[in-house]
Amino acid sequence: MNRQRLLCSMTAIAAGLCMASGAAAASESDRYTITGDLSAAYSNGEFVVWVSEPRNGSGGATGMVAAVSAAGGGGSRTGIKDGLNVVAEAPVIDGKFVLEGAAPAPRNVFFYVLNATGSNGMRMAPIKGQSFILEPGSLTLTMDSRAKFVVRGGHYNDIVINSWRLSPEYLELMDAYNQSVRAVEGETEQQRRGRVERSSELFNGMLQLENEGRGEVALNHEDPLARKLTIQSAWLRGPWMTQASLELAKMMPDDPWVQQNLASEEQYSANRARSAAFAVGAGIKDFEAETLDGEIVSVSGAREGKEIVLVEFWASWCGPCRVEIPHMKQAYEDYGPRGFEIFSFTVDDEREDWVEASEEEGLPWINAGMGLDHPAAKTYGVTGVPANFLVDAPSGEIIARDLRGHKLDEALAKRFGNTSGPH
Repeated sequence: MNRQRLLCSMTAIAAGLCMASGAAAASESDRYTITGDLSAAYSNGEFVVWVSEPRNGSGGATGMVAAVSAAGGGGSRTGIKDGLNVVAEAPVIDGKFVLEGAAPAPRNVFFYVLNATGSNGMRMAPIKGQSFILEPGSLTLTMDSRAKFVVRGGHYNDIVINSWRLSPEYLELMDAYNQSVRAVEGETEQQRRGRVERSSELFNGMLQLENEGRGEVALNHEDPLARKLTIQSAWLRGPWMTQASLELAKMMPDDPWVQQNLASEEQYSANRARSAAFAVGAGIKDFEAETLDGEIVSVSGAREGKEIVLVEFWASWCGPCRVEIPHMKQAYEDYGPRGFEIFSFTVDDEREDWVEASEEEGLPWINAGMGLDHPAAKTYGVTGVPANFLVDAPSGEIIARDLRGHKLDEALAKRFGNTSGPH
């Protein structure tokens, strides 16, 4: 593993300062300093910066698309850093850290805050999907109580991320969204559903602004590196991605990653074509998969004797997937005895992640896997999670797609009739 360890003296640790090994010998123009204030969310822990190997050759841009956030309960696994390509780390003391090192070239990086404990003494789970552009210069990283962060002072951070993330329109939508996700004391079920609908609209508005902002940079910026970093750091695929990849390949014909990314675009298009075949009214496709216990299960087997089957694609690292699970468990409890079945398939690449998430969530339905290379994911052209298909079990016909929250409730109530109480 290409891991850059930090050499931290007791004095440096007490000051919240660690210098990356080899940094002293680096060119002054390559050096970075990150001054971080995480105190709104963390008081302790380790700030760990790492890089991800490309997912299916996509560098995280053209492979699996998912909104990711804090998921699960118990906290980071022992030795989680052993599975990461760590490039720098520093202790978090009283919510602050300072990290120095060398960045010969700007690159997209991720970070975790590991081994942090809350005021109750419980270990806090690392939040996935946190990324920024690591580049030479003086950077500041600040975080709010919801663990949303901003990096300032970086030339490419400003171009790739802050150009849309700090716009008045985006900040206004984010404030409204944060208000909408808070439960209101005494609200009726109808009011709750209205609030959830509003929350979804606001979130989609934020995604739209992000797509527009990233697309503007990826398609029009004069600096090819800014375009490349925008594609590499995009977790959400926008309609600009294919054209931006084509144009970047012309601007940087000798860059291996750029050419590999262009090839992955062709694969993505093929997956999208397969996914489009599974429209409402089409027939479901059968596949076999293995459960954690080694049992071979199939969609056709799940349909036997049932009225409706929800075929659900998910992953341990997918925040929206994990957030939806308690609601799905309630629906399964209410309608399972009446003929409702769930067949879930994880696109996790690591069995350990699948095992941990399954144990944390206590999934009561068919829980199979795994990976994007499995025939199930390829057959259905899965390009993002969560994704699901509600199937009429006797006929195998798809009757709805991508149902979440009360939309799933309404579809089940239409088939089975209302239950005695709200979910």
